[in-house]
Amino acid sequence: MSAACDFVCGWIAGACGLVVGHPADTIKVRQQTLGQAGAWRCAISTLRHEGYGGFYKGMSFPVLSAGVMNSLFFGVYGTSLRQMQSLLSDDVRPESEASLGTVFLAGCFGGVAQLGVACPVDLAKIKLQIQTGSYSWRSKQMIHYSGPVDCLLKVFQVEGIRGLYRGITPMIFRDIPASGVYMLVYQATLRSLKPLESKKSTPLFSTMIAGGLAGSVSWGVIVPLDVIKSRLQADCGSEPKYRGMLHCAASSLRSEGPGVFGRGFWLVVGRAFPVNAAIFLSYEHCMSPCRSHV
Repeated sequence: MSAACDFVCGWIAGACGLVVGHPADTIKVRQQTLGQAGAWRCAISTLRHEGYGGFYKGMSFPVLSAGVMNSLFFGVYGTSLRQMQSLLSDDVRPESEASLGTVFLAGCFGGVAQLGVACPVDLAKIKLQIQTGSYSWRSKQMIHYSGPVDCLLKVFQVEGIRGLYRGITPMIFRDIPASGVYMLVYQATLRSLKPLESKKSTPLFSTMIAGGLAGSVSWGVIVPLDVIKSRLQADCGSEPKYRGMLHCAASSLRSEGPGVFGRGFWLVVGRAFPVNAAIFLSYEHCMSPCRSHV
């Protein structure tokens, strides 16, 4: 029952977080891949050339798939946490009492579990997000894909399975440790705020702060890898500019300087707070009935 709750509640939480954060994610991707240095400039260009719909490009597929990814993440996280606790002792304690080291490792396992789905989904999302429909916005690329399914099919036709997993190497280095940090910061913050709940705050407030901080910290430390991942996935499969992760990093550094690896940092960190506050609020709200019956 606990595992089923983890998966179902993770699905709902993932969809809620995506709806909150997709417009800012579109701006972040365009900053990192199309050479737009400022978030405001990028947002104004998007609005001018594409209207409000430009901020929501590539969202339909991730709304469904984000549920799958977060379902896998929270499901494997919860199951791993209980299994590791049972191996370490006969008493499986609540999540709020588990050691932070165990929480970190369980988060890493959750990060591994969602990679198989996350990479093709991110690929389709980024390909659609960089389609601008305007020569003045990105002169070298016209619209090629009518939607996420069309995108994945065309990538598969040209590059095969390998093309669908373009960018998987930086995603491995990005997502696995970041997922551990994500759950570690969430639980550590939640526990530090618990003594204040009865006096100055509520569990709702604590969940929002802990979830927001978890998202901002875990995303903030991986922005350089996210830039490389975005560039690899935005690259043309038939005539690739980059040969791999290291070549992309070296080429980006040589042509744009070290500042390129921080591109989109403040947008990423700022976006991560409300998105992950929404994710954890949804997750904890859905999990509360399950926990009351355990």
